[in-house]
Amino acid sequence: MPNWCFTQYAICGERKEVRSLYAVMNRLQNREAPLLPNGFGKNWLGCLVKRLGKNPQSVYCRGEWRDLNLAADGTLTFSTEHAWSRPNEVEDVIQEKYPSLSIYFLEEELGMDIFQTNDEYGQFFKETVILDDETDGMEYFTEEKAFERLSLLKGAPITDWEGAKDFLDKYNAAQDAAGTERHLWLHKADIC
Repeated sequence: MPNWCFTQYAICGERKEVRSLYAVMNRLQNREAPLLPNGFGKNWLGCLVKRLGKNPQSVYCRGEWRDLNLAADGTLTFSTEHAWSRPNEVEDVIQEKYPSLSIYFLEEELGMDIFQTNDEYGQFFKETVILDDETDGMEYFTEEKAFERLSLLKGAPITDWEGAKDFLDKYNAAQDAAGTERHLWLHKADIC
């Protein structure tokens, strides 16, 4: 069984191309039955690949999309759940069909130590820090908000990554010494 990678997308470009991609995806997800037989349903990425003119057997598309939305500013957003890593071969098919489009993503699969974005300036994905708490789950933050949260836990200001790492090392060591299971990890998205 694979590790599942969760990727958020924001796609922009020529309005005509953005709307066309949205229309294709929307029609596929609103069908009564999937375009092709598969184990993922109507939103299988292979259905999208097929509709865009490629053979899904030649493109690695082991996953599905959800949360499709076309914003008023013309940005198309959706998320995917895909085996192991983001569906970059599907991205290539989209880019080939719609060359004006810019595809931005935030990819997360922490089991494989993958957390990255190509949105270098935070235009679409501002919350690129994950605070992973074994007890309370994961929360997404901006860098500034993550430091604020850690500062509250520490009871003193944390303003940089060195201070955050030092605090977390001490915090987790104290949890180990107390025999508790509550550990904290901080993950920052790599820019690729």
